Amino acid sequence: MQPARPAARRPTVRTHADDGAGPDDLLCPVCDTGNARGRSFCRRCGASLVSTAQQAARPPWWRRWRLPRQRRRWGLLGRLLTWLLVLALLAGLGYGAVVLGRKATDAVRDRIAKPQPVHPVSVQASSSARGHPAASVADGLSNRYWAPATTGAAAGEYVELTFPAPFRLLDLIVHAGAATEQEVFLTQARPAQLELTAWTQDGRQVRRTLRLADRPGEQKFHWVVGDVVRVRLTIGADYGAARGRRVALGEVEFFKRP
Repeated sequence: MQPARPAARRPTVRTHADDGAGPDDLLCPVCDTGNARGRSFCRRCGASLVSTAQQAARPPWWRRWRLPRQRRRWGLLGRLLTWLLVLALLAGLGYGAVVLGRKATDAVRDRIAKPQPVHPVSVQASSSARGHPAASVADGLSNRYWAPATTGAAAGEYVELTFPAPFRLLDLIVHAGAATEQEVFLTQARPAQLELTAWTQDGRQVRRTLRLADRPGEQKFHWVVGDVVRVRLTIGADYGAARGRRVALGEVEFFKRP
């Protein structure tokens, strides 16, 4: 026979079944041949199998995050402390949600509510000049006023109002001086600063300083305090105090949330 032209050998496609690869074998990253676990090199091409084995041995993420906790081996005490911590955290979140929710609700109601006047049941003062009793600050008349017994500076003198039931204070209006007419207003001294102290139903005290302008007429202040039962106004500073002149406080009005 005459020599013929040599033909290229047809390649054979190999599969895992042909290599006898099992379900737990490591696949070679180069030739995809199955190799038994524990081998360091591929039985067909000699490629390294170390990185493949490390990847196969790495547990999934939902198991990895539990491994450090398992290594601690806290046992029953550790699990108990963990549950107590979780319960304390949930209780704190619940309490915060209730308190913050109540505060947010009160803030909205305070903003949209139409304040209503509230009147005291009794008014007392540290001292009162003749003809100018403490009750004059809450009688609704602009031509009557309360004044301390002493003339001149009246720092520390106060008037105190008690209310029939706890209420949520929103606003107050102060009328300083002896009257709303400028001529009468200037005949007596006027408070320039009032120190307010409010007592709540549970005995808590809330304080604020009011700085007044030296002019007749009403001066409005927004002050939100809940469960108020008593309010004291103490004179801190004054305008026009002199010998023979008393510090006059005409009227104080309080407004509550309905």
